[in-house]
Amino acid sequence: MDNLLLPKDSTVSKKQLVQEKLAQLIKENKFSEGDKLPSERDLARLLNVSRNVLREAIVTLAGIGTIEVRERQGIFVKKQDNFGIADNLQNLQALPSELVTYQMEARIIISVPAARMAAERRTEEDLKKLWECFENFVNCPYQTKEEQMQNSKWEALLHYLVVEAAHNPVISRINESINSFVEKNNILVHPDLISETGWMEHIKEQHKRIITAIEVKDPILAGDILKKHMLESIFLMEKNYPHITARFSHPYWAL
Repeated sequence: MDNLLLPKDSTVSKKQLVQEKLAQLIKENKFSEGDKLPSERDLARLLNVSRNVLREAIVTLAGIGTIEVRERQGIFVKKQDNFGIADNLQNLQALPSELVTYQMEARIIISVPAARMAAERRTEEDLKKLWECFENFVNCPYQTKEEQMQNSKWEALLHYLVVEAAHNPVISRINESINSFVEKNNILVHPDLISETGWMEHIKEQHKRIITAIEVKDPILAGDILKKHMLESIFLMEKNYPHITARFSHPYWAL
């Protein structure tokens, strides 16, 4: 394999560089459909990035359907059979305020039932990933802009892992298609939301309760807490940041 070493002084984010380099290799057929990529350890070394940065890039590429992470097997190039869902969403034309509200509707429709299914279907490996992500989220500082962005990414990943624990490949694929929106939305609103007095500690506790409900296999509680968390986030955005949210006459959560 060619040396993929990334420059240490690059002004572009390392995560973005990792995504672009891996996607470029796949597109140029250096890796073909079904090929297994090197291990995380080897990729991190080759790309000169931490494994945390690499994992973020892998989650994003998995979200758009470029690669597939198979439990206990590794990372594989994925067949491009998503029926154009990701491409269609990337080209979606909507005002920013509308897009925020639309994607929150979609997330509630997908995530709440998925959390309930996760409580019934989760594996020990799922729990390990959820708690590991949770620890990274709660221990990530959020004082500087860079820290706030990293903190928001850990939260987005946590929500992604909840849906993955439902083990429904169709729901996972749909969720993957909006995953980039979730991360962008978090980066947009997260710094303002966490400045609310007591909000950060509140959502840390909510996430902990969601994972605990999944762990003890309580589907009703898992779904209810996740729905409450998302509704509180929506109402806080509508109240304090009306310029980035659109008010609909009959939003899904009011039906």
